[in-house]
Amino acid sequence: MELPRNSVWEFKGSDLAEDGLYRVLDFMHDVASVILFPLKTESTTSRPLAISTEAFIEHVKSRKASKSEFNLPSFLLVAEDNIPEEHIARRNKNYGLIESIVSDRAFVFDYATKKRVPHLAEYAKKVGIDRKALSRLLTQYWCYGQDKMALLPAFSKSGGFGKDRKPTDKPLGAPKQPRTLAIQRAVKYIITDIDKSKFKKALKKYYLKQARLTLSKTYKNMLIDSYSDEVRLANACGTKPHVPTLKQFNYWSKKLFTKDEFVKDRTTENDHLRNKRGLLGSVIKDSYLPGTHFEIDATVADVHIVSELGSQHILGRPTIYIVIDRASRMIAGMHVSLFHASWRAARQALSNSFLPKSRYCKQFSVDIDDSEWPCSHIPKELVCDNGEMIGLQPKKALNPMTKLSFTPPYRPDCKGVVEKRFDILNKEVIHEFLGTTRGGNIVRGSRDPRKDAIYTLKEVTTEIIKAILEHNRSIFDDLAFSSPLLVENDLSPTPINYWKIHLAKHKHELQAALPDDIIARLLPPVTVSMTRSGIHFNGLYYTCSEVEERNLASVARSSGQWRLEARIDENTTNHIYVKLDKSHGFTLCHLLPRSRMFKDKSMYESEFMQDWLDSKKELSPISVTSIDDHKNRQLMTKNAKERSKSSENISFAEKTKNVRQRRKDELKATTNVLQQITESQETVDYSSSNEIVGKVVSLPIGRIRRTKGDPS
Repeated sequence: MELPRNSVWEFKGSDLAEDGLYRVLDFMHDVASVILFPLKTESTTSRPLAISTEAFIEHVKSRKASKSEFNLPSFLLVAEDNIPEEHIARRNKNYGLIESIVSDRAFVFDYATKKRVPHLAEYAKKVGIDRKALSRLLTQYWCYGQDKMALLPAFSKSGGFGKDRKPTDKPLGAPKQPRTLAIQRAVKYIITDIDKSKFKKALKKYYLKQARLTLSKTYKNMLIDSYSDEVRLANACGTKPHVPTLKQFNYWSKKLFTKDEFVKDRTTENDHLRNKRGLLGSVIKDSYLPGTHFEIDATVADVHIVSELGSQHILGRPTIYIVIDRASRMIAGMHVSLFHASWRAARQALSNSFLPKSRYCKQFSVDIDDSEWPCSHIPKELVCDNGEMIGLQPKKALNPMTKLSFTPPYRPDCKGVVEKRFDILNKEVIHEFLGTTRGGNIVRGSRDPRKDAIYTLKEVTTEIIKAILEHNRSIFDDLAFSSPLLVENDLSPTPINYWKIHLAKHKHELQAALPDDIIARLLPPVTVSMTRSGIHFNGLYYTCSEVEERNLASVARSSGQWRLEARIDENTTNHIYVKLDKSHGFTLCHLLPRSRMFKDKSMYESEFMQDWLDSKKELSPISVTSIDDHKNRQLMTKNAKERSKSSENISFAEKTKNVRQRRKDELKATTNVLQQITESQETVDYSSSNEIVGKVVSLPIGRIRRTKGDPS
């Protein structure tokens, strides 16, 4: 059993000493005794006591004495360099007065066991100090650890720091001092307990409310509620009212209520949790493994864009979806679209995060390997807000793959990792674009950012992809303190290194994603048509090798078109996924050359084209000329019918008689063609017109056409 010198022990139920804390001053082996000094006593001149070592050990074994701790006062817990010189001098002087007597073990034993110790008085007279003062120094020395620092003067407690002084007839604090002798200030008001209760009532009524009145306004309301009679009397007498001042009210408001009460009561619970609570914890304290939590959220980009089909068409601001791994800060997926925050856009971001990225990046002319963005996994839990992900469709699509976790309403701090990524993307990329709104920080009278919009959706998406790749390669100091694997393998604390090393060491919560399953569950479902020109969707035509091998376009031309189930990737028009047969999966179909105008564009451009066509049709469903033509046609028909009534008695045979001659007569009457032909024929010199007219010329006989089955 260890019984070190200067250790602290707590006695409970002992018959040797009163209950309390005791410090072991010394062991007297020659008399087999332990010298103990009582702690936490109100007396300034306490004396030690001596008990036998055997009895002390027995108390320890029987648990009547247990080891404990004694906290030193704060004025002793200072560094030597921070102690003023005058305090050090006083400490050294006091230690010099008792240094020789505390090292005298015989004196200590006598002082602990005898009521009268003449040696103490003799020593006090010898060093020139009062015996009571010497006893107080010994008490302080033994109480605070038998060290020179125990004798440091407690000047920090001077003036009753932290204690309320009782009011008397004399005002506390500095008196009011006039700046000039011509003006005499009012008598200082003495604050009583009644005034304090009035202060407290006014603060609760006016100040500690969400209305957030100022302290000066609260002070005026308090004077109206509690000191109106005094103010009226002073006004009638023409004297200064004897009421508390604003300075006194301000001082006692801080004494009556804590700062924490001011912070909590002057705001809503939601605002306190979001913006004013302490941030002692962290969202990653339980998510240090990749794949434990993915966070997803959307924001409207701070830039206006234009259409690829015409830069004069401003499309507004796109919506950015980000999916990020909470532990590694790795951005696992993204999606930029013209849709507002919805399940339609969110499913695209999720499919992007669950599928390999090389094909996706190639659509935007960013050539990478899958190892440069190695995120194609499904997380253990997906954290999202209480919005588009709470419907039946997201649950139906995602619950078989991962668990959905919803944050409380108006609490973006619960998914602060993805919220911070939006801020990084805006500051580092988007705010440098022409047409940016800079987060709404537009000075009144400045140029409308829509006038400067020049970038298309594809160009903005390309720059965001590059920024995300750079983000995944950036160093984050917090990652170095999240896992020891980075230090053990001498890797920079970047998201991609954190991701790769944890996957290599099999320390993650990720699961592999099946591409066909992701395409079927998450990509937007559409209905396409198999036509003679290929697979038709939204004005675009697609084909694949299976369509050509099975000659499905020819079948559609002969038997009529039919509908097929398909999935589209709204980021590109270059391909779609079509289920050609109910018993097979989805087949990748590519854009046909006849739709080359939409190559390397997003599906929004095809929808824009459909809207553009609809708007043109709505602008001019029929032309004004067609209306006039229709009326003229009806009038002409009416006149023709009236004209034909005169020939109703003539037979059909008579009407069709001599058609050729009538045609010649009509031509001669309406044109000069026949006359010119006749004149040209008259210039030819025929030797005998009668012979020509009567001569028969035989033409060569062609081959006889025989029908199938003819016996000849």
